[in-house]
Amino acid sequence: MIKTAAGPDGVWIAGRVYTISDALAKQFIEVGAAISLEPVVIETEVIEPQEKAVLPRGRPKERKGHVDRG
Repeated sequence: MIKTAAGPDGVWIAGRVYTISDALAKQFIEVGAAISLEPVVIETEVIEPQEKAVLPRGRPKERKGHVDRG
């Protein structure tokens, strides 16, 4: 619990860990009174990379002091 909560079923003190029903845990989490200590499974999706634009190659740059005798 990150906030103290009270109801007809009891009192839950901030800073303590409780094992409670999933339904009650969901309610506490939704209102910001608790956080889950259960591992979270994150589903991912593989997305193929899009095509990359490639710029055309220009003429090679001339080196300073180099004379092209072609």
